[in-house]
Amino acid sequence: MSAYPAPPSPQQATAKSTRPRWVIPAAIGGAVLFLCCVGAVAATLSDDEGDEPGEAAEPTTIVTVPVGDSPQPDAASEPEPEPEPEPAGFGAGVWEVGTEIPAGTYVTVAPEGSVFDLCYWARLSGFSGDFDEIIANDNIAAGARGRLTISESDAGVEFSGDCRWVEVSEAPPVEVGADVGEGVWAVGDEIQPGTYTTQAPQGDVFDSCYWARLSGFSGEFGDLITNGIVEAGSRGRVEVLPSDAGVVFTGECTWTRS
Repeated sequence: MSAYPAPPSPQQATAKSTRPRWVIPAAIGGAVLFLCCVGAVAATLSDDEGDEPGEAAEPTTIVTVPVGDSPQPDAASEPEPEPEPEPAGFGAGVWEVGTEIPAGTYVTVAPEGSVFDLCYWARLSGFSGDFDEIIANDNIAAGARGRLTISESDAGVEFSGDCRWVEVSEAPPVEVGADVGEGVWAVGDEIQPGTYTTQAPQGDVFDSCYWARLSGFSGEFGDLITNGIVEAGSRGRVEVLPSDAGVVFTGECTWTRS
């Protein structure tokens, strides 16, 4: 009897050596893969069964969340007001005749106010500022009408105050009627010829009234036909002729045509 066990028979050894060792793990992996595929198909069928036949799927809304501060649209801004047109005529300043202001006859009305709101004009033969270069000048009291003829030979004209001087051809027509107040008036256009009377108010010497008949509106002494003063509290009378170019009234008097 041998001390070692007998070797296996050839058939037994062949059966044992030809049996693959990976059969069981492969079978298990295939079963798992089959179950996953079945689950995916079942889920797909479940989603398809939720939609009724002929019914379109609802569109998906995508909400975009802005990152940081996004620019806001500007609010509708109000239209800018149109600039006001420049007032007609010429205001305060020194104007060169022929270059900045044409020669001709100009009219104005001084704004209502105190005695310090008067306007001033001066015709000039030069611009040195010397007194000798003033050809003629005058003041226009507050609320009074002014009239001035600028000659082509004048070097310039000076205006001061809040008056706007407009050429006669561009000014609206004015007719004062039977009662005439302070101002320089053109006979036939603004004031009618005739006899005018007034009563000067009571007061001191500064309450007197003044009148002058004119042959022109240059402001020079040669345009003065005649003139006079109505003392405070006195009665005045003057006859304006059709041949007169104009008449000047100053002071607090009201002149009435009789």
